[in-house]
Amino acid sequence: MAFNEAEERFLARQVRGHLATIGSNGGPQVKPVGFSYNKALGSIDIGGVNMGESAKFRNVKAHPKVAFVVDEVTGPGADGVHFMEIRGEAETATGPTDPTGHLANEIIRIRPRRVISFNIDPGHPGFRARDLPVRAHGQDDEVA
Repeated sequence: MAFNEAEERFLARQVRGHLATIGSNGGPQVKPVGFSYNKALGSIDIGGVNMGESAKFRNVKAHPKVAFVVDEVTGPGADGVHFMEIRGEAETATGPTDPTGHLANEIIRIRPRRVISFNIDPGHPGFRARDLPVRAHGQDDEVA
């Protein structure tokens, strides 16, 4: 399991995050994106319109290291700030067919390697950081 229960609950109530990739000129590119948590694979799956034609898709093919941030503000001050930063290796993949026909079949799949969070678990507020075990490529690809 990539994420603990509090992190999974946080991800489940979010619809948008920000994906940071390395652009063709070596500089960062950050884009807002829709995503889903693929519990079976322990990955973050990012889809979109014309995904296979996008700069972020090309960036991931050339430089797979990425960061993905999901955040929300629920009240004033630091107590109302909640975020997760997921650092990892991304790959391009083919995802499930979108039943609405709006999203491309190509997706970006992030395999988390480090999770940094703030105020995600009500039982343990504040800053948390942890590394995740690296799974052999293909080890968890049997379940989609």
